[in-house]
Amino acid sequence: MRVGVVGATGYVGSELCRWLLDHPRFELTSVVSTSRAGRALADEIPALAGLTALELQPFDERLASLDAVFLATPHGAARPLVEALSRVPLVVDASADHRHAPGWVYGQPELMGEALAGATRIAAPGCFATALELAIGPLVRAGLVCGAVTATGLTGSTGSGATASEGTHHPLRAVNLKAYKVLTHQHVPEVRGLLAHLGEAPPLHFVPHSAPVDRGILVTAFVPVSGEPQRAFDEAYRGQRLIRRRSVTPELRHVRGTAFADVSVVGSDGLAVAIVAIDNLGKGAAAQAIQAANTALGWDPTAGLLRAAATP
Repeated sequence: MRVGVVGATGYVGSELCRWLLDHPRFELTSVVSTSRAGRALADEIPALAGLTALELQPFDERLASLDAVFLATPHGAARPLVEALSRVPLVVDASADHRHAPGWVYGQPELMGEALAGATRIAAPGCFATALELAIGPLVRAGLVCGAVTATGLTGSTGSGATASEGTHHPLRAVNLKAYKVLTHQHVPEVRGLLAHLGEAPPLHFVPHSAPVDRGILVTAFVPVSGEPQRAFDEAYRGQRLIRRRSVTPELRHVRGTAFADVSVVGSDGLAVAIVAIDNLGKGAAAQAIQAANTALGWDPTAGLLRAAATP
């Protein structure tokens, strides 16, 4: 299937290109950057040198002939583009523009897999939302949650996008750790929506932190429960190859550059502590968007996505 990426030079867009160039059933044929049209993709993303000769193009009518298009535009920019893609059989939006839009399926494969089958318009989850949903979703689905959930999370600087800002400026971040958007993070309504789909959604109180790393998310959720949490996670993630159950605390270095989510859960005295580590650009964005597309098309959900982290 011929596929294009719109917004190919941003962090999520370049990550989509990296995965799609190695996909067994997608052929990356179009890469769009309105501001850099005419330049070689490999000149803009040197990591892809030697892997592609594609040239960046403007957003135009050529995209309408593709089999699938991934949108990796800044939030707010995708919505006005979709009408021009009405003839494209599959459109996946990695931005926030369509996560609550009618006619779009929320693309969380492990927890929404049945709804994704045959979908033609997919809204990929946010990065923090992905980690929170994987931490809390199994417990809600099992009906074990019996009170408000409190969660905290740390994220790398790439979560803010490729455009430099005070929050991502390296000297301010490299030896620092700070909370931001306390109890007001934009992904919380998204998480509540998915949890309501799975069962009775509990109140959710979330405090994110800016971490001195470039990529990765580590979320810890404190969930009051009325039963055994391990069984709920066993049932939810049985057969899910991109969810790796850990008996020890998950670490960012084990998921860096991968499509995996490393998950652990510990229960004691009516409290479950669930910890999830993901790469915010991988499982939290580009790789999950491809996983959702694989699922929608009836392919192996892990097609093109089974890749180990580079460690140490």
